[in-house]
Amino acid sequence: MVKWAGKNQETLLCFLAVTILSSVSFLLFLDFLILGGRGGTTVVESVKLQFSSGWIASTHASTAATTPTVAESEKYYPFTRALASVENKSDPCGGKYIYVHDLPSRFNEDMLKECRSLSLWTNMCDFTTNGGLGPPLDNAEGVFSSTGWYATNQFTVDVIFGNRMKQYECLTRDSAIAAAVFVPFYAGFDVARYLWEQNVSTRDAASLDLVEWLTKTPEWTVMGGKDHFLVAGRITWDFRESVGFGIGLG
Repeated sequence: MVKWAGKNQETLLCFLAVTILSSVSFLLFLDFLILGGRGGTTVVESVKLQFSSGWIASTHASTAATTPTVAESEKYYPFTRALASVENKSDPCGGKYIYVHDLPSRFNEDMLKECRSLSLWTNMCDFTTNGGLGPPLDNAEGVFSSTGWYATNQFTVDVIFGNRMKQYECLTRDSAIAAAVFVPFYAGFDVARYLWEQNVSTRDAASLDLVEWLTKTPEWTVMGGKDHFLVAGRITWDFRESVGFGIGLG
């Protein structure tokens, strides 16, 4: 028992000696840091500066990676000028400009030259005159006012609207500032010519030709045609593809 206690005492003394030497060494190290740092930046401050500069550098790199460049932020879109015109309060047409496609005559005027073929039962030639309004009504009995009344056919809205568009006060030849693009295609007259035609290829020829023509224009590529519009002066039934009736309705 005594011998075992002696060994424990030696171990304890060694442990105390090591602890004291470590403490002294640590104190001397701190004193060296303090004395050495009086003339300049301390080690602690140096560590802080390194951390700070590293954080700033990483933050800058992250910001540079996520912040768009000037070229990207000022990327040009084809409809930018059209949107900008809305903000121009001095322009009464700002945001209301309409660009009208100059279609080949086969899509509109040539159909009027063949007005007798636009209907199987009605001579449409008189109704397509006077901008689509038709001739003035005879008012021999004085039933209504002498002016402003016309023999207008229900299916001539293609011509009426197209003629009114020519008189629109905010037309533009610069499609880049246009809020919309009008397509003066006489779709109603086109379908009327072949309303009872069984040959689908014949009925659809002008429409497919128009699509091919439009998709090649720069105006179409701006929004894929979403800003284009037209008028079709027939009921929706006439434009449907009929199946199983044996006749070419629409």
